Amino acid sequence: MEFRSFANKLIDKLPITLQRIIHMIMIEARFAFFKTKWAHRTVDIPNPANIYWIPTERIAYHTNYVGNRTPETVPLEDRSFPNSEKIRGKVLSGNWDVTNYKFTDLDAYRAFKERIEKGAEWRDTDFYKNILTRIESGQYVWGLKNIADLDKRCEYFDWLYEKIKNEGYKINRSIHNKNTTFDEITVNIGRNGEYLFQDGRHRLSIAKILGIKYVPVMVFVRHKKWMEFRKFIIFYAQSSTLGGKLYQPIVHPDLSDIPYDLQSHDYHHLMAAIARHLEKKSGIMLDIGANLGYFCHKFEDLGYQCYAVEIDIATYQILERIRIAENKKFEAINKSIFEVDIIKKMEFDVVLALNIFHHFLKRKTTYLQLIDLLENLKTTELFFEPHLYSENQMRNAYVNFTETEFVDFLFRHTSFTKSEIIYTAENGRHVFKLSK
Repeated sequence: MEFRSFANKLIDKLPITLQRIIHMIMIEARFAFFKTKWAHRTVDIPNPANIYWIPTERIAYHTNYVGNRTPETVPLEDRSFPNSEKIRGKVLSGNWDVTNYKFTDLDAYRAFKERIEKGAEWRDTDFYKNILTRIESGQYVWGLKNIADLDKRCEYFDWLYEKIKNEGYKINRSIHNKNTTFDEITVNIGRNGEYLFQDGRHRLSIAKILGIKYVPVMVFVRHKKWMEFRKFIIFYAQSSTLGGKLYQPIVHPDLSDIPYDLQSHDYHHLMAAIARHLEKKSGIMLDIGANLGYFCHKFEDLGYQCYAVEIDIATYQILERIRIAENKKFEAINKSIFEVDIIKKMEFDVVLALNIFHHFLKRKTTYLQLIDLLENLKTTELFFEPHLYSENQMRNAYVNFTETEFVDFLFRHTSFTKSEIIYTAENGRHVFKLSK
């Protein structure tokens, strides 16, 4: 730490342009270190029996697996992987995740929609007719042998619909009172973290038509590129100062098992506290030092247009990939907050500065830049988390503030006049709301 402090003092004496170049070289070197170290490591594949509750709307497209078959000969209904235990839980490469086939194009979905919303008879649907044709041609379909078996199956669909409608969606094994391990909606995860339908079309059709927001799913296979990303995150966490933990939780369900630092914050409670104190239900939000983007995901869900600023390139790479996987619209910016052009051009409804401003107190250059930032920052409310005065990281800082002194410093360089503590972390840090 003393060496770092000495190095920072030397860097501070250099011209600003050269300081920035050195800083970016250090960041790029850190990312290069990650890339060379994680690529050859192996990580455990999540248990294929794990159940994840995900938004129903997220299962929008169908897996596009054709194997050795000619694509033109494979109907949409048959483009899932074979339900073989030899495949379940595997990591597979290929283009099976490249698809424009919508789940709602399936015969089964259209039949359920006609039956539920229009009262159509099963026998009048294309779904029924196609299944009957396959049975009569000798194909194996759910063990059905004749039209009577098919009619009984349709009666079961009606029963299942009423069950879910009246009692809500439950884990399938609880419906049948038996310990079936894999009898749930199954999905595959593509290279960008998207959920692609694999099996369970009848239950998923019912859930979508009833407007059920979340369904339990199991993951059948994962794309190799997605697993490489997961591997990168795990090594990133192992290389952090938190010893194998992330600083923030990851919102993507398939990555939710990677631990994060609960001592710093219970992020779900912190977000709830912030949400309770927001003056507006929507608007424009800026997150300074966004880390993995947790708050931008949550604020976008509330209806905000969000900007996530994260200077560390390894962290930014994860942030951006998760944003894409979650299909979010917020803008992620890989720059120092002091170099973000929108700061002087835009007016924000909310700014988050959680556990970030104290880093700018450590050096004279960034201390002065912080003052300039604050004097140009236009926002209605600021949620601010200062450090603890006694923290070892601030021992050789250019300036060190107590919480009260830090809030007074913000008052002097902004138009804010009011502050209140809205949250206390387990480690004793407070989160303040500053307003006018």
